[in-house]
Amino acid sequence: MQDLAQLERWMTAISEPHIVLGYGSLMNGDSRSRHSGIPHDGVEVEVYGFERGWITRSEPERQTYVGAYQKSNGWLNAQLVPTHLDPALQKREQDYRFTAVTIDQLNFELSDDLTERLIEWLKQRDIWICESLKIEPSEPDYPVHQSYIDTCLAGCLELGGEAAARRFIASTNGWEHDRVNDRTAPRYPRAARVNPEDFVVIDQLLSER
Repeated sequence: MQDLAQLERWMTAISEPHIVLGYGSLMNGDSRSRHSGIPHDGVEVEVYGFERGWITRSEPERQTYVGAYQKSNGWLNAQLVPTHLDPALQKREQDYRFTAVTIDQLNFELSDDLTERLIEWLKQRDIWICESLKIEPSEPDYPVHQSYIDTCLAGCLELGGEAAARRFIASTNGWEHDRVNDRTAPRYPRAARVNPEDFVVIDQLLSER
């Protein structure tokens, strides 16, 4: 958000009573719009008290995704995603439980006036994070797919540029995972349409890890 007027327009357009802290593919506007019917832009946020890692296994999709688990000194970057907790979202997040998060666990890199106004607005809503039901690191039968990584990091680039993508990489554990390069034929079922120029940036950032 650049200024108070922009923030006010964003808040005025939202009628949904819930905020989900999207920290994986929900960070990608194209993925969440086409696959979950969520039309709104996100707002960058840092979440404390949770850690992200490549630890969530999807049995039906035979893939491993990022998940979040509680850790007192943990943190991750995410986006505020306004939504209804409807069947479509619950199906998308079937390997997680919706865990309540308090406002004092959130940090916004915004000016004081924008932060104050946003917090005032958030007090009128329920805030949730998708906490993993199990911690199951990837293995050959349940690899991480490049199309999922691309979806997450392209979402970071879209909203927060390379700085947000670097924060995602830095605050995620388990990068030494089994990986399938399915970029040319995505097997992740909620894959975003990624700008080819972003692939170059994503590959460079991952090489620097």
